[in-house]
Amino acid sequence: MPAQFTDIMTWTDRLGTSQLRTFTDANSRFWIEQNSRKQSRWAELAREGHLIAWEFDSPGGSYTGRLLIDGEVYSSAEATKKFLKTN
Repeated sequence: MPAQFTDIMTWTDRLGTSQLRTFTDANSRFWIEQNSRKQSRWAELAREGHLIAWEFDSPGGSYTGRLLIDGEVYSSAEATKKFLKTN
């Protein structure tokens, strides 16, 4: 099965020793999955089973402010509001 942008589990490219999944989309944007071993609220969500990836303008480039979460693209603000709700 070829890699599908919205399905992180199909991504076959891996990054260095971390072995995090990566994907380069049709616009040459570089996506990398969230490292669930990190100490962050996003990593916690990944450990809970959410599939999260971050978009960069190129490999080694700047973060664009967009995330792919469970197959949907969000801005940082949208993702924070939806997934990191504070009570």
